[in-house]
Amino acid sequence: MPKLEEIAEKIEKLKKELLIEESEEVCFSKKQGMIFEACGWTILIGCVYYWFFFFFFLHVYEPLLYTTYFTSILIGITCIYRFESLLFNSITCITFYGFINITFGLIFTSTDIFSFISGPILHAIIAAVQLYIIFHKRIPIHEGYLLWGLLFYFIFMSSYDSFQRWNFITGLATLLSDVFTKAYSFYALWLSGLFIHFYKKRYGLLRGVK
Repeated sequence: MPKLEEIAEKIEKLKKELLIEESEEVCFSKKQGMIFEACGWTILIGCVYYWFFFFFFLHVYEPLLYTTYFTSILIGITCIYRFESLLFNSITCITFYGFINITFGLIFTSTDIFSFISGPILHAIIAAVQLYIIFHKRIPIHEGYLLWGLLFYFIFMSSYDSFQRWNFITGLATLLSDVFTKAYSFYALWLSGLFIHFYKKRYGLLRGVK
């Protein structure tokens, strides 16, 4: 037991050293905090395994640049910090509307159990965590980090992920053009950011406001 406590203390110390931006304690019980942290480590370890598998064994690199993969990493880190990091809280929840849309689209294109789990179920879980961050009355975000997060996602989705891929996986390639999806994503992302901003501000959970 003393060794486990010592390891836990070292992990907590390392987390604080790595967290170079603002943080704010969220009033969760000790048990809840441990559950969140355990889930976060599980997700992050899964993402690392996924990276090694695709990078070194399959030599397939494109999935490592998908928004789904990147957001999963963000969720893992956010949970590890028990929703106390203003930076990760702010960035992680931005794409909630996109994941809700993709979840419904993937329901109709799933053909087997694996595609159903890795499709609508996975994206629904991601959206659920994002909505949890947004609607929870104790989890704060930062106005500046939210803005930088929006700009980051615009660059990331335009440069690395593919709007053509989104149309293809949701079965909308024959109905919607890539340009339409790009324009729709642009406005949806900004409106999502505005909604998060005003909702958190209404409940006094928006930090960095002068």
